[in-house]
Amino acid sequence: MLLLALDTSANFVSVALVDETRTFAYLEEEMERGQAESLMPMIEGILKKAQKTMADVQGIAVTVGPGSFTGVRIGLAAARAFGLALNIPVYGVTCFEVWAYHLGRACKVVLDSKRDDYFVQGFDAEGQPVTEPEILSTEKLKAQMPFVAVGTGAQNLSQEIGCEAIFKISPVAVAAARIALSRLNTPLPPKPLYMREADVTI
Repeated sequence: MLLLALDTSANFVSVALVDETRTFAYLEEEMERGQAESLMPMIEGILKKAQKTMADVQGIAVTVGPGSFTGVRIGLAAARAFGLALNIPVYGVTCFEVWAYHLGRACKVVLDSKRDDYFVQGFDAEGQPVTEPEILSTEKLKAQMPFVAVGTGAQNLSQEIGCEAIFKISPVAVAAARIALSRLNTPLPPKPLYMREADVTI
């Protein structure tokens, strides 16, 4: 199955074209804003590189969060639109799973919440979750040391409490596609995982 994978949940955009045996193309660019405007040109770019068209795509993988509210919505909206237009399935993957994928060691996935805490989930060396997703303060995480942190909040956390941190993984969209392909029979619905209400100012 040829999957188009999308991630716009953080301060970058990641897209990939992957099947069960091959990564045809991927592109990942850091950006604080402008994900919505950049997403389609990046998709067009990897399709051209892979010499494919959207008609060749048989499914969509998309990260569902947690992360930026706006970013999660951008990715999910695009994935659902492609799914409806092409009549193909859409598979959700959590951002926690993506960061733990193929790390090969036990870790805490620590995601930037844009506040004074972190979105956290623990994984074993096989990339399987060992805790439920939770929101933890720096103080609570410090009390749980030692551990290896990975994710969008790992660098900041390592500076705050001195934990070991891994900052670089395989392209996020590639990992999302691989995870989705590994569980086609038990898919995660493409529904947002926000973990808290959005800040609203009126």
